[in-house]
Amino acid sequence: MKSLDDRIAALVRRDRLLALGCTVAMWVVLVFVLVAAAPTVPGTPLFVVLTVALIALGGLNTASAAALIRRYRAARDQVYRPDIEHLDAQKAARAGGAS
Repeated sequence: MKSLDDRIAALVRRDRLLALGCTVAMWVVLVFVLVAAAPTVPGTPLFVVLTVALIALGGLNTASAAALIRRYRAARDQVYRPDIEHLDAQKAARAGGAS
């Protein structure tokens, strides 16, 4: 079985990839919505407002995802150790009850 530190590192990597994937998906959706809505926008000033709002929304969400990744990396032991310990306890309880 892997060591606890290896398991924590794997969880951190997985969470970082998920956050990155969700952030990329969010940007794709935001750009798609802007492009799809562009023909119905009545004027250029409103299109500029929508574009600025899109950039602000995407930027703030990207910044929050980056902050979450930094926070989880800095406090990885506090965040992931209890989860792994509970999973190990559940596996042990199942193995003990199945005997």
